[in-house]
Amino acid sequence: MARLLWGIPFAFVATVVAARLAFEFTAPVFSGPVTDPWAQSRMEFVSWNNEQWTGWVREELFEQTPENTVDWHRHSNPSLAYIDWDGEHWQAKIEGEGFVLAHRGNWGGPTESVSAIRYRDWSGQKRLRTLAQLQR
Repeated sequence: MARLLWGIPFAFVATVVAARLAFEFTAPVFSGPVTDPWAQSRMEFVSWNNEQWTGWVREELFEQTPENTVDWHRHSNPSLAYIDWDGEHWQAKIEGEGFVLAHRGNWGGPTESVSAIRYRDWSGQKRLRTLAQLQR
């Protein structure tokens, strides 16, 4: 009977450890292209003031959540201010099935219609997101 009482907790712990090891060895590690599906429903971008934000699209608005919740708060906005692959400041708005971009948010100047936003993520990596990828 004593063996049975010792065996049950041991079997439980062994099962948990085996499950954790199986997860660690089979979970994908990100090292692929910018279109890996695990990250396509959001974008972790750097804003003009070098703050880290997470954004996605819901009902034609950009939902934005800050990493720094002391100074900033979650909000919805029709535009998104981000830093592109070249370190330039851009502002994006949703237009049809894509985006319209204004350099430094100058909507009175020339704008660009694009199918995807090219941005730098929190670690400085080049990322690409389409409207379809960001919609929830």
